[in-house]
Amino acid sequence: MKTSSGDTYVSCVSRYESGPIRDITGAAIRPGGLALTERAIDFCCLSTGARILDVGCGAGASVEYLTDRGFVASGVDISRTLLAEGLDRNPALQLTEACAEALPFAEETQDCILCECVLSLLKEPLQALAEFARVLRPGGHLILSDMYVRGAGMPSSPDCGLGGPVTRGEIGAWLSESGFATLLWEDHTSLVREMAARFVLAGGSAEGFSCATEVGGAVVLPGYYLLVGAKNRTRSVI
Repeated sequence: MKTSSGDTYVSCVSRYESGPIRDITGAAIRPGGLALTERAIDFCCLSTGARILDVGCGAGASVEYLTDRGFVASGVDISRTLLAEGLDRNPALQLTEACAEALPFAEETQDCILCECVLSLLKEPLQALAEFARVLRPGGHLILSDMYVRGAGMPSSPDCGLGGPVTRGEIGAWLSESGFATLLWEDHTSLVREMAARFVLAGGSAEGFSCATEVGGAVVLPGYYLLVGAKNRTRSVI
C-alpha cells in the first residue's frame, strides 16, 4: 500500500509488530494501554451505539474493547501484520487497511476518532488532522495520546519516527488550525517512565527505548499526553 510517508513510515511501524517493545505492551502497543483509552472515552460521555474510528488501530485491542462496551467501533492501520493478528483473534472486528491521511469514510460519519501514539509517527500530521475533521460530525470528539517535547533541554523531533514529538503549544496550534477546540489536556509522562523501566527489566537498554534522546550525556524521555478535542467548538484549554 502506498502512503504519503512512503517506505520509511512502513519501516517505522514495523517496529511495533514484534520485538521487545511489543513484548511489554501486549496488544495495546502504547503507554497506559486500555485504561487511558477508557479515561478518554468516559470524558466524552458518548452514547451507546456511537460510531468510533480508531486510526492506527494496530491489532485492534481498542476496537475490541469499544465494541464490547456497546459502541460501533472500527479501525484502520497500515500494518497488514497487525490487522491480521487482530482478525485472527476476533474475526468480527471491523478492521481495514488504510493510512491516517486518506481515511476510507464519508464526510461527517463518525462521532469520535481515536488516534493513540500515531500522530508523532506521521510525516504529514496536519493532513491527518484535516482528514479527522472531514469524517467527524460537527461537535464530534477527537482523542489523541502521544509523545510530546517537555520544556527546555529536549530537542524537537528526537528519533521517534518521522515527524517526531512536538511541544504542547505546537499541538494546540495544529488542533486550532484544523478546526478543533481542546477540551482536555493531561500529562501522563509517568506512564512512559513505567514502560521504559519495564523495557529495561526485560533486558533492553534505556538508550534503545523508542523516542529516548541524549541531552548533556543523560538519556531523556519525552512527555506523554492525553488530549480530547471537539470539532467546531471555540473554547479551548490550550
